[in-house]
Amino acid sequence: MKHLTRWLFAALLLLAAGAAVAQDAAVTLTPFTDNGYEIQGVIPDGWTKAGPGIYGRAPGTADVTLLALQAAPLPASQLLQALLPQLLLTEAPESVGTRDTATFTWTLYQVDVNARGVTVKVDLALAEQAGKTYVALLQTSPDDYEALHDSVFLPVLDAYQPLTAAVTPEDVPYVVEEVTFDNGDVTLAGTLTLPEGDGPFPAVVLVTGSGGQDRDESLAPLSEIKPFRLIADHLTRSGIAVLRYDDRGIGQSTGDFAAATTVDFATDAAAAVDYLLSREEINAQQVGVLGHSEGGIITAMLGASNEHVAFLISFAGTAVSGQDLLLTQSEQVLRLGGASQEQIDLQLNFLRSAFPLLEANDKDAFMLLARETLLKSYDLLPEDERAAYDSAEDYADQTGTMAMEQMTSDWYRGFIAYNPADDWAKTTVPVLAIFGGLDAQVDAAQNAPAIEAALQAAGNEDVTVVTIPGMNHLGQAAVTGGVEEYGTLEPNFTPELLETITSWLLARVDAAGE
Repeated sequence: MKHLTRWLFAALLLLAAGAAVAQDAAVTLTPFTDNGYEIQGVIPDGWTKAGPGIYGRAPGTADVTLLALQAAPLPASQLLQALLPQLLLTEAPESVGTRDTATFTWTLYQVDVNARGVTVKVDLALAEQAGKTYVALLQTSPDDYEALHDSVFLPVLDAYQPLTAAVTPEDVPYVVEEVTFDNGDVTLAGTLTLPEGDGPFPAVVLVTGSGGQDRDESLAPLSEIKPFRLIADHLTRSGIAVLRYDDRGIGQSTGDFAAATTVDFATDAAAAVDYLLSREEINAQQVGVLGHSEGGIITAMLGASNEHVAFLISFAGTAVSGQDLLLTQSEQVLRLGGASQEQIDLQLNFLRSAFPLLEANDKDAFMLLARETLLKSYDLLPEDERAAYDSAEDYADQTGTMAMEQMTSDWYRGFIAYNPADDWAKTTVPVLAIFGGLDAQVDAAQNAPAIEAALQAAGNEDVTVVTIPGMNHLGQAAVTGGVEEYGTLEPNFTPELLETITSWLLARVDAAGE
């Protein structure tokens, strides 16, 4: 799972620790391309990258002027709500108008933000197209705002466009088909890739990890890697059809992502299997599922209940209870992120106390516990983080409210209540389970023995459990495995991952060309 929490759009607004610094607002615009967000346009010449899709006018923390250009597979209304904490707002601002360009109709917002003793003015623009929301944000000092609004923000909007609008996709030696299929009142949109030839072909359904993700499992701003695009391309070139799809409520799929649980996502995956069974090009006896992270949990659910699934591949999937997983994950992620032992112990004690309250759905007691923990943790924060809040109470109120929304959701409560080992113990089809030796989110030492034991209990005679040394949660060759490292690595898999998946599959299915 990407975070093992509900997905929130990454922080766009970066408030500098120092005071606003007025500079000469004269700028020259230069073309840019961002492959991670699949966008292109112009940015001010000389501004430097301060983060994924974020460009600063000056290095360091003395100048508050930043430009953010990003995209997410979410409706604009959901994305705006996700941005409110970054803008220190509790409700959506009123639009100040629209701007039509050759590519988009932008909805415009203007917000004054006061934090750390600094006032910044923010221009925000959102535009929806083809299941994505495109974002442009400029923040600067009141003294520079008027000049930069005219010389940067508006020209940036006029030039902004999806990268695919101007770039011809690479020719591939297989058929690429855009498809839709239904799960009740939800319509899921995806891409089916078919090897050359008449078939019938073996096929794999790809199921994403936690958080709203598109069919490529795009992980920007964490990383530019697109795991499912890489897997689909490799398997289809190897003679295996692949279906990947946007999560419900994400991209071009309908439905309400925020209201869904892992069980709902499992029914979507089952609908994808049913769709493949309806296609004459697909070998109905050789349809399987590959799930990444939370998708690995879904493979367990399908293995225990879906008679049409012929094989399962769990890529960084779990095999222990959600509570056990989160305790180990929290400790590892915090330690790799530089947290002190005191901070780690505080977080683990909070989780151990919170789980029973969440199981009982006692929101009042949970909020009291969260505030108590946050008040204790305030003094442990770095000085610049503490400066973003008026007081410890302000920090506890704001952060506690976000924790309440996230951790009392049906998805989170369902996650901590479920143990995939129970379903793995009912799974008898061939299973490949792959773990990364440097995975900080799904620990191999914790989960690999658990899945092997559960499958042995099922009497499963075709089980392969592989731990790839040096591989992180996203399948990259890593140094530490920490979340902060993802975006610094090449957006490709370690070679052993695709080799392991493909060789295992080709030994069990009749691929095209064999």
